[in-house]
Amino acid sequence: MSTPIFALIIGIDSYKSGSIWNLHSCVDDAERIRRWLLHDLDVPKDQIRLLSDSQASKNNIEDTFMEHLVNNPSIQRDDPILIYFAGHGSRLSAPKDWYPGIRKPRTVEVLCTYDFDSKDEHGRISGISDRSMNAMLRELAAVKGDNITLVLDCCFTPFQTPENLRERSRTRWTPPSRARSEDLWRGLWPGARALPQHSQFGFLEPCPTTHVVVAACSPGHIATEGKEGGRLTANLLYAFSNLTLHRTTYAQLLDHLNHHAGEGQHFVCLGKNKSRVIFNDVPFTVDRQFLSVTSGRGRDLRIEAGKIHGIMEGTEISLHVHNYNCSKNPAFAVAVVLKVYPTWSLARVKPQSQDVQVPRCCWGRIARWNNPQPFRVKLKSSVASLTRVWKLKKDIPLDSTRTLKSSGITIERVEHAKQADISLTVYRRDVVVERNDSSIVGKLGERVVRIEDTNPIKVINDAARFNLHLQTNNPEKPLENATRMEVYSIDADTLSKVGGNLLRDGRAAIHCNYNPIFTVILTNTSKYDLWPYIVSMDPNTYATHMIYPHPEEEEQYAPLPAGGILEIAANWPEPEGDWHSRKHWRGHSGFLKVYFVSASVHLNMFEQSARPPSALGFPSRSSMFMDAASTTSSIHTLVHVWDTILTHVSFIPGFDSSS
Repeated sequence: MSTPIFALIIGIDSYKSGSIWNLHSCVDDAERIRRWLLHDLDVPKDQIRLLSDSQASKNNIEDTFMEHLVNNPSIQRDDPILIYFAGHGSRLSAPKDWYPGIRKPRTVEVLCTYDFDSKDEHGRISGISDRSMNAMLRELAAVKGDNITLVLDCCFTPFQTPENLRERSRTRWTPPSRARSEDLWRGLWPGARALPQHSQFGFLEPCPTTHVVVAACSPGHIATEGKEGGRLTANLLYAFSNLTLHRTTYAQLLDHLNHHAGEGQHFVCLGKNKSRVIFNDVPFTVDRQFLSVTSGRGRDLRIEAGKIHGIMEGTEISLHVHNYNCSKNPAFAVAVVLKVYPTWSLARVKPQSQDVQVPRCCWGRIARWNNPQPFRVKLKSSVASLTRVWKLKKDIPLDSTRTLKSSGITIERVEHAKQADISLTVYRRDVVVERNDSSIVGKLGERVVRIEDTNPIKVINDAARFNLHLQTNNPEKPLENATRMEVYSIDADTLSKVGGNLLRDGRAAIHCNYNPIFTVILTNTSKYDLWPYIVSMDPNTYATHMIYPHPEEEEQYAPLPAGGILEIAANWPEPEGDWHSRKHWRGHSGFLKVYFVSASVHLNMFEQSARPPSALGFPSRSSMFMDAASTTSSIHTLVHVWDTILTHVSFIPGFDSSS
């Protein structure tokens, strides 16, 4: 799932003015910060705006600040916002009345934009002053909250000592050549004009309330760059890769940075909220792919996943100390499943990990499913993807098996399409999947789909996991004649059930104008109290989502007791794109898979890809008993029973009044 971080990243090496000493690694630093957000924090590309060199003019930075941050409707209040600057800093003499009531000469710190010190029709460009930036941040915090991080890999007022002068060519600071104090008034941010400037601390206010600032050095010291880039940026990225970020505050981050920085540069972190966890803990959500693990007597481990999850004997599970996204979490051991029960498994640490002390409670992730039949793939290339596919074929030799790291599923590359579960043709911007799996094609009739993803390994991973969970069922079918499923349309205005049962012979066609909502009625005539789980499975994108219950909801009592009926109002997850546009929407189809189990379990590990379903604005279920006598037949047993119902659903444009 994507992370709600929004970033404005600025890196400037080459300046417009010939009088300014150019830098060498600011653009690379900005790119590294961008890659960290993309790959380590799973931030979508459109939430990051990168301005480098000539793109980072004063006007363009200010316009992007307003458009991408202040006026961005996608940013919710308290979403994390990162503003990063790598380039020169400078200072100018303060103009008259800049500091009201102070006659002693003062200076003003500025960020050197690409066009700093160059001439425009009004005078010289004076960059972005501390007064302007503080006003900009106040405006941003007023509408988006104070979860704002400002990173400044530059310096403003270095002492001109012999030591600092020797580092001049590597210092991210420049003196102004032609810009004058009067230019500061002309370039002042409009919102700052009505706010008198009393503080003389520049960008390093002792305790700003709108943001947390992480700076390369304190006043009078220098910010330098080297082969590894700016020292602040290099140390930040090193810290991010070595700290468990979900429990690291800004203050602790600063301690770590200065402890490992050595001599020569002392980093600074200031702000009322510096005791918060980085980004206020927002990106570090629970990773639902992790399973709860407890250790018992001896070397046995209980894994909270069993046959219903697709676990089998020989499945390998890596063990971890926590279950949070985007925070360092290496495996400390690997366990192998020895015996599988309906809802849990018994495992033991592999011999090479036996010396590791397993804590009483920890977390596990599937490292290898041990699927007996490899998922078979045929790879094809287009002219634009010859090199990428060649590398992929080299990583997966023909007729050999490989376990994919991110999914844990064993795959095999085959030569002929007729041998494959899927054939992949890789293009520059997307992947075309040709499916040969009769369980999908036979029911949906859609053999070829185009997926907008440039990473073929991710497509293979998603397809393989989708296939595994689609085919997982209980061959004994203990509840086949004791459970029933019905599907009904919903009136979008009254949110009430419309017409008769649409489910016939394992298929349901639901007519809807724009919002794919429907009602599922589940009936239980067995002697077991049951917990039902409804999963949507979209073979067009390989997206899988829990429709019922909500992933964060945990039922203490069985929602579907023996002899009970459960009515659930649900909606299909929205695919990427304009689902609600009547002009473009042409319908949709997929699978509804209902799991019935006589105990509460976690099936959140099934979630993958695309958007989760949006919440309905009314209660999503109601329960009732068929008759009072039926409740007396309910039994409570430690022998858990489970079964599934798989249904194909189609959403057809236009409301069918005859339904």
